Amino acid sequence: MEYGRQKNIFLCLLNSLIGLSGKELAGMFGVSSRTIRSDVKFLNDFLKGYGIRICSSKRQGYFIPSDQKDIALSIAQEVFGKEETLAKLPVTPSERFIFILLKLAFAKDNISMEDFAEMLFVSKTAVYLDVKNIISFLEDYVNLQLEISPIKGLRLNGDERAKRFLISNVLKRDKGNEKLMLGRSLCYIFADDKNLNKDILFLYETIINILNKFGYILTDDDVNLLVKDIFISIKRIEMGFAIEDETPEDEDLTIAKAIKHDIEGYFNVSLDRGELEYIQQSFNTKRVLDITGEGVLKEDAEDIVDEFINVIKNKFNIDFAGNADFKRNLLLHISPMIERIKADYFEENPLKNQIKTNYPFAFEIATLIVPIIKGELNVIINEAEVSYIAMHVAVALDKIDNKTNIVIICGSGLGTAQFVNNKVESYYGERVNILGYYPVYKLDSILEGEYGQVDLIISTIPLVTKKNIPVVQVNPLITDDDLNRLKYYIGNPRMITNKANEDGVSREFFRNDLFVFFEEETDFYNVVLKLSGKLKMQGYIDDIKSFYSSVVKREKLFSTALDNMVAIPHSMESMSKRTVVAVGVLKNPVVHDEKKVKIILLIAFNVKEDEKIKRLYKLLQKIAESEDIIEDISRSTNFQEFISSMDLN
Repeated sequence: MEYGRQKNIFLCLLNSLIGLSGKELAGMFGVSSRTIRSDVKFLNDFLKGYGIRICSSKRQGYFIPSDQKDIALSIAQEVFGKEETLAKLPVTPSERFIFILLKLAFAKDNISMEDFAEMLFVSKTAVYLDVKNIISFLEDYVNLQLEISPIKGLRLNGDERAKRFLISNVLKRDKGNEKLMLGRSLCYIFADDKNLNKDILFLYETIINILNKFGYILTDDDVNLLVKDIFISIKRIEMGFAIEDETPEDEDLTIAKAIKHDIEGYFNVSLDRGELEYIQQSFNTKRVLDITGEGVLKEDAEDIVDEFINVIKNKFNIDFAGNADFKRNLLLHISPMIERIKADYFEENPLKNQIKTNYPFAFEIATLIVPIIKGELNVIINEAEVSYIAMHVAVALDKIDNKTNIVIICGSGLGTAQFVNNKVESYYGERVNILGYYPVYKLDSILEGEYGQVDLIISTIPLVTKKNIPVVQVNPLITDDDLNRLKYYIGNPRMITNKANEDGVSREFFRNDLFVFFEEETDFYNVVLKLSGKLKMQGYIDDIKSFYSSVVKREKLFSTALDNMVAIPHSMESMSKRTVVAVGVLKNPVVHDEKKVKIILLIAFNVKEDEKIKRLYKLLQKIAESEDIIEDISRSTNFQEFISSMDLN
């Protein structure tokens, strides 16, 4: 059997924890679902002689039955080579991307594209395309340059600190497909290290002990990343790569110094001040769920949060000053965010687009922090960082009193954990009492009753316990289906409906003379300009040019295009005599910020109408969350059809 796509599909299914759909496999390998079907047929014809086959079903997708995986592994070893070669072989473009970057970061000499093609069992053309993506990726790393020589090959040049941050970011990308057992990026570099698992386990246990000693609780993801960061530093030191830049003498190195003795004793390396500072900086950039000991929050963060709360009150008349949880949770997020900014390293948020779509008002409030951080730190944070802050805002906006015994396990972050917490409380009211939210490494303490009597565990990750405590797994952005499944353990929810209020709200914001159907071809900003003209014509704004310029300025900051073909552009400042919405429905969608847009809801707001603005964003959230409403609106050609499609009048 030749090396090729069929081999890689077989390896994917062999390493998969669950079935993979044809669409998922097609996306991985850049082919059509029909091609995947042909490849699976080819594989099954080959596998007949071994007495196994790749199964498929509409519900599970393609899979190798668990009782046949040992045979499948033997086949893989026989056909494709040794098992250790199989374990370190990248099978998708994203894995090749990680493989090539890590190889370049650790290489002391040049590596040719031919060498990479041979390592990866792909064509030189495939490697060339991967390298193009790497060149684009490295544009954000000003201290790193990819040297390309037709004779010598590829070489990554730059300072040691920048290379380590690059490696850390690349390792973080490796968790992309959680359905596959792909935690093998370290094997790309350390395949011959027989103590790899033992060393990683030692670091993990050592770091957990230090975190517990000093009262820090990190997310599971960030504990794992911290372990990898320190492991990479140790291996770089062993290879002769050292951090040489000077560090300030007054730098707080508490965590790094606490771990220094154990690391030096176990690995037989020496950690000088530069290495300790790097370890401490790596810790400082990680997201904190809580600080139960003498942990220190950044003074810069306090200034930013205080000003943020003041700006929210001044602009929207929403007072979070008395919400101690909101302030503390923001501080816990912003303190490490400041460290990430100082290190030229920004978080990515896989839930970013969902947050923008489902919680537009919370996201809009969160953008108020951007100029504050710009003023304090002279940097503009990215959209992912803003979306994390938006989750904290969403929780604060919808906060109610805690009344009832549930523990939430969340592996991704404080905002997600709070979000699940808030949704469960809001849905079930006095029926639930949330004892807290914790990373998975605190599970044993939870089961031992350290945090109180637990009746139910709600988890955003797969979880199995030996204690007789039920576990319900939910989505990170908990859905209505998730909430309904909890009824078996909690009982019927306490739901409060305001349909009568919602039904009367549409005419408050939408008017016939502010609706335009665009039958002709156009673009996003032309639609905004024409809708701005409608606002001026009806007397809501005084000057088209200044209003349009303000909308463009806001759009350039972060796009208001959502994932459901809807965009909600608006001005940076309050420029309207009343809060209204001009509506543009396009016959043919336009592309804006790499997203298709068919419905443009141009908001003109008056900041004095703070309660009205809240009602508007609640309405927009209702629209954005309903695929049926959006589909009906997108077919509207006049105002009456538009209003009817929302089923609100």
